[in-house]
Amino acid sequence: MVRGMADEGMPSRGSFPVAASLCDVSRQAARRIFKEIQSTVKDHDNEHGTDYSNNPAMAPDQLFDNKVANRRGGKCKHDRAAVKAATKALPIAERRRCRHLAAKINTPTTTLFRMLKQERTFFRNTSSLKPKLNATQKHLRMLHCLERIDPLTINSNGRTQQTLKHVDQHDEVHVDEKWFFVCNDGESYILVADEEEAPKRSVNHKSHITKAMFISAIAKPRRLTDGTWWDGKIGIWPIGRLKHAQRASANRPVGAAEWEAESVDQAKCKCLLLNDIIPAIVDSWPTAITRINMQQDGAKAHLKPTDEDFNNELEALGLQGKIGLCAQPAQSPDLNVNDLGFFASLQSRCHCTTPTNELELIAMVQAAFEDYPMATLKKLWCTLQSVMNEMFKSTGDNHFKIPHVNKDKLVREGRLPVVLPVEPSATCYLEDE
Repeated sequence: MVRGMADEGMPSRGSFPVAASLCDVSRQAARRIFKEIQSTVKDHDNEHGTDYSNNPAMAPDQLFDNKVANRRGGKCKHDRAAVKAATKALPIAERRRCRHLAAKINTPTTTLFRMLKQERTFFRNTSSLKPKLNATQKHLRMLHCLERIDPLTINSNGRTQQTLKHVDQHDEVHVDEKWFFVCNDGESYILVADEEEAPKRSVNHKSHITKAMFISAIAKPRRLTDGTWWDGKIGIWPIGRLKHAQRASANRPVGAAEWEAESVDQAKCKCLLLNDIIPAIVDSWPTAITRINMQQDGAKAHLKPTDEDFNNELEALGLQGKIGLCAQPAQSPDLNVNDLGFFASLQSRCHCTTPTNELELIAMVQAAFEDYPMATLKKLWCTLQSVMNEMFKSTGDNHFKIPHVNKDKLVREGRLPVVLPVEPSATCYLEDE
């Protein structure tokens, strides 16, 4: 301000009190700032050969930026390109922590944190372990996905006569087992600062956390002819039996109800299918049953589609040819909706209820199953078809990233597709057949 009131290098009489009153500073502070401006202009003139000393008002505004602005616009102490090059030269295994990386490339940890959080030069990635696949397993995964292309979109020559699409998968029921735990190690919580303390949790041993095994059967949600929706939830059942304590202990009195887990062999698996899952399918299936395929993984305890006793039982129930078994490819949990996301989501919901024993865990898992949103199940089946598309791109491999298709927005707008278009690269595999 005083600089603008200056005339041939010197401010007019009374300029300092006026500037000081407008800026709410003392007259001495205004005079000191003006002297700093004069010194800055003089140094600039000597360095660049300009002549702003007699008329400081004509000097560029960037000349009078504060020191913080100059530091932000100037060079960093550690060259970013050199830090990036040194980081890329290190093996990925040596970059798991900022302090490890800082020690390797001789750079301050604070600089790396700034490049990670503020400048976004680096980013964190969580690497998940995936099953190792051989050539035969990749081939079987491709065949599994090719079988789920709608044949109506393929002509007899194997060439597309319209856009390839997946089948609606309305005839599939995905069955799988999982251990559910009452708690996990390393849980995170949101606490009020300076008002709450971290929870204290303890178990006898981390490898013996209370757990219960469940078997789940899930179908694809669909709209019925009357306009209503069927949620696709067949059921979830604990695997074990209820017994009563024969002795008293510090945890329960004599005669208290306890849960005893049972191992799953072929006899138990057959019992679960015939006594629980198939009756639930018959009772809850929204339309007349023409053909339903129950998909399981290739565990030894699971029945084969050609199991004679199982097929005889189906014939006795009048379901021969209507319900059958099929096995998903080996090392392919990403082709089962339960393993793809349903179990992880259900386990997370159960942890919010903090059960303390097996019976509470069973009740809470079943309650979480009943309350599970149908919209989330619809998104899971849509994700399954996205996974099959990525398999076409990677020739059956499992090292891919599931693409984002903004499913939440599509669900809100009621536009989530029942079937997805097939990846165009699948056409070459159809032609080879």
